[in-house]
Amino acid sequence: MSSPISAARLDYLKRQVAHAPEAPGVYLMRDEEQGVIYVGKAKDLRARLRTYFGGGDGRFQIEYLLQRVASFETVVTQTEEQAFLLERDLISKHKPRYNIRLKDDKAYLSIRIDEAAEWPRLETVRRPENDGATYYGPYAFSSELRNVLEVVKKVIPLRSCADSVLHNRQRPCLEHQIKRCCAPCCLPVDRDQYRELLRQAVAILQGKTKGVIELLSAKMEQASEGLRFEEAAAWRDRIETLANFQAGHSLVTFRGENRDVFGICREATQAAVCVLLVRNGRISETKSFTLDDVRVADDELLEATIQQFYEGGREIPAEVLLPRELENGTLLEAGLASRKGGKVSLLCPQRGSKARLVSMAELNARHAFENSRTREAHWEGVSQALAELVGLRQLPRRVECVDISNFQGSDTVGAIVAFFDGIADKTAYRRYKLSPDGKPNDFESIYEVVTRRLRRGVAEGDLPDLLVIDGGAGQLSMALQAREELGLSLDIVALAKMRTEGEALSQTIDRKPERLFVPGRSDSIPLAEGDQVTRFLVRLRDEVHRFVITFHRDTRSRRVFRSVLDTVSGISPDSRNRLLRHFKTVGAIAEAQPDEVAKVGRMSVALARKTISKLQKGDG
Repeated sequence: MSSPISAARLDYLKRQVAHAPEAPGVYLMRDEEQGVIYVGKAKDLRARLRTYFGGGDGRFQIEYLLQRVASFETVVTQTEEQAFLLERDLISKHKPRYNIRLKDDKAYLSIRIDEAAEWPRLETVRRPENDGATYYGPYAFSSELRNVLEVVKKVIPLRSCADSVLHNRQRPCLEHQIKRCCAPCCLPVDRDQYRELLRQAVAILQGKTKGVIELLSAKMEQASEGLRFEEAAAWRDRIETLANFQAGHSLVTFRGENRDVFGICREATQAAVCVLLVRNGRISETKSFTLDDVRVADDELLEATIQQFYEGGREIPAEVLLPRELENGTLLEAGLASRKGGKVSLLCPQRGSKARLVSMAELNARHAFENSRTREAHWEGVSQALAELVGLRQLPRRVECVDISNFQGSDTVGAIVAFFDGIADKTAYRRYKLSPDGKPNDFESIYEVVTRRLRRGVAEGDLPDLLVIDGGAGQLSMALQAREELGLSLDIVALAKMRTEGEALSQTIDRKPERLFVPGRSDSIPLAEGDQVTRFLVRLRDEVHRFVITFHRDTRSRRVFRSVLDTVSGISPDSRNRLLRHFKTVGAIAEAQPDEVAKVGRMSVALARKTISKLQKGDG
């Protein structure tokens, strides 16, 4: 832990505060390396900053910030609303250590319907675009969405194939045979009837199943009265499927409202947040976040969580239920309403069904909090043991590992994997293309990868607490050189297998203890087999090894395929990919019949003959 702030530094900061503007705006606190460690907003910047350095309000996070803050800067805005928005932008840009940050930035699934298409279909997409199509969603619960689509396929016989399949099919597929598609690709289908089917599918997506069931029931009765019993049985099965789907969800209201419900659980610097997503009166998902090293008050914790939860195109309902009133509730409502394009209400219910929903969210937050304690306690022990073993400057939370792969000097690539609190953070994995050919040089490759990673980390304010190099003293030396040239003080170590002097490599296959190379030490540190630090480092190294080998194989395969097939003029990238997917190898293409190659590659027979001939001659 950092030492308390010195009297000289505190005096300096107090003098800065005396010249701070008495206006709304945003303040950025920086550490000794000028990294942004906290971003906040205020109605009156000078008054707010005085609370930090004058013992004003005694908030929980003050003592932790004071241990690291070396300076601050302010940005004045015309209104408090502008400061509110600017604060979120700066947090997203700098990712300060003591501001709340959620780790969930995936794109959510939406359903796309292009009504301008000849035969519209329901397709899932991650990124809605401004292309004239209609989008439903996004849906936070992807498995629920896929289940709904499966119900639609069983009830409404819309086509589900891609356009390329639709325009090239010669006869109806299996989907038509099992009554899941009306086969507009091959059979005469009335367009008005198809549009009616599309409207029914949209009604199911919107949770309006009652009207669809009534319509299907009428068709079942008509078929039964006409003695078409097989057709009536088919309509009956569809009705049962839809009814079972509707009954299979726990209703929390009877009016089908959409709302999100937030609950929090907090103890000291650890917290958990749970969000219940209620759609069409049903709980569609329970989503929980566990947060470490929380140095802000509960109001700011909840406020920051709400704002970041709705980033990235997530659906914003008209009503959000909270466990407490927020000081900036009105501003938050306005910000969410501008994103949604409609009114958003933040409510803090005290009784009734809405209050019970909040209690449920807080109960789930408590469960998430308790479940995370075991993992956090384990990582705390690992990080402390690792820091003591190597002599790190601080307990590491973000640990990254570097590895290099090549094949006889060609297709050299590098990779970095990242672990946060002992858990793989795959969103932070990085891949690097290095020299395409030449003699293998792991030392220069390590230098290049580390340089590129640290330079980007400095630019983005995103450096790891510890960097592990897969290698020995030589690789560590090159990584340290890259670090020194950038003027950084980042902790770096190297991890390698250990073999006793004079021992043959074949004798160490079953026994390869690990060893750490640490800057400033002439001898390596052997790691005890089975120790918690050893297990973590080996898991880290094995993950980067897997990641870089996979990247290297993909790179080499693309080069090999490209060097052969791309020499045949007239083959489009689409035809090349089709051939490789079907035949798997270039040799198999060379041995195939021209008619088969033409059919798979969707090319002329003449071009297929030309391709086979060139591959058989070994050109390219």
